Amino acid sequence: KTLTDNIPTSSSSIESILSDITKDGIHLSTPTELQSAIDSLPSLLTTPEGIFQAAAIALFASGSLLISWLNSPDDYSQTPYEPGPNTYDPTAADEFYASRPFMVLKRILRLASLTAVFNTGLLFDWLVLGKLFRDEEYTALRKNEPQRAKESLILCQQLGPTFIKLGQALSIRTDLLPEIYALQLRALQDAVPPFDSTEAREVLRRELGVRDLNSLFEKLSDEPVASASIGQVYRGTLRDSQKDVAVKVQRPGILGEIALDLYVLRLLTPIQTKLQNAVNRQPTTQEDIDTAVSLVDEWGRGFVAETDYRLEARNTIQFEEAMRKRKLDAVCAPAVVEELVRDKVLVTEWVEGTRLDRDASSDVPRLCGVAINAYLTMLLDTGVLHCD
Repeated sequence: KTLTDNIPTSSSSIESILSDITKDGIHLSTPTELQSAIDSLPSLLTTPEGIFQAAAIALFASGSLLISWLNSPDDYSQTPYEPGPNTYDPTAADEFYASRPFMVLKRILRLASLTAVFNTGLLFDWLVLGKLFRDEEYTALRKNEPQRAKESLILCQQLGPTFIKLGQALSIRTDLLPEIYALQLRALQDAVPPFDSTEAREVLRRELGVRDLNSLFEKLSDEPVASASIGQVYRGTLRDSQKDVAVKVQRPGILGEIALDLYVLRLLTPIQTKLQNAVNRQPTTQEDIDTAVSLVDEWGRGFVAETDYRLEARNTIQFEEAMRKRKLDAVCAPAVVEELVRDKVLVTEWVEGTRLDRDASSDVPRLCGVAINAYLTMLLDTGVLHCD
């Protein structure tokens, strides 16, 4: 009605037709009502008013079906490659998703729908209020940065694990992002929304081969104590040894989600590279595109490796041994409970501690030096970087 208030119409006006729709009892509030309306379409096509009603119902139904399709759960049980440090394979992904075009289309449309408002606002601030109004300081863009930064955090959480991981990586790159964005994205480092604990317990039972988790754990927290892009952690106590442990559970279908997003990113990266160069008034060469795609592949390779919990367990054990051999006794990683390592479950000892950037102890500067020494040893000597 609001859209048609100022439109000149004939005696059989749109407004009166809309009134008739309400009067005649055509409602589209529930799936049952929508189905009933769809069933009535043939009988409506006999009059002009009926044709308008049929068009309105069809338009509403198609929009509802599209939204329902975009929000429906996906099956990520099948993946183009396995977890591991050397398993990421773009060629295998090309073949895998070539036979699943609707899966790819659905993900692209969902990404577009979630990012549309953010991208439009950013483009308006930069192009209209900045470029067109010849504001060389981009006042509107800078003024809206605090709000846009908060929106970027929410957006990463909505887009899923791959973009959460990307946000985590960018949160320490103030050379690539404005600092206010990086500060907001740092919340993703240890405050990622968890998945349902009922699902997590089902994964634990299936992976550990038990019907009752009480047979292994005397205590296990009801909710996760921490959540990340790939998994979440519960605090527990082992029944046999009475040892406090951290129980890491992988998100169901995480590798499938990551694989699809990496495939989509590889599709969109050439477009993004051309747009970025156009904004900067630079020509785009094939080398530019190849470099950008190779960066996606390199990042994807590391991300896929992180889904291999058995690899993480081995690396933790090797890291601990390497630090002891090099007399770096001030550095440790949580000891792995090897008999409880599975593809999607990793159990380690529970370690109490605080982040250095949140601690007020007087020895923080000394410990920062210890940490730098440990990182240099990992990067230049052992070749295994352990972030815990």
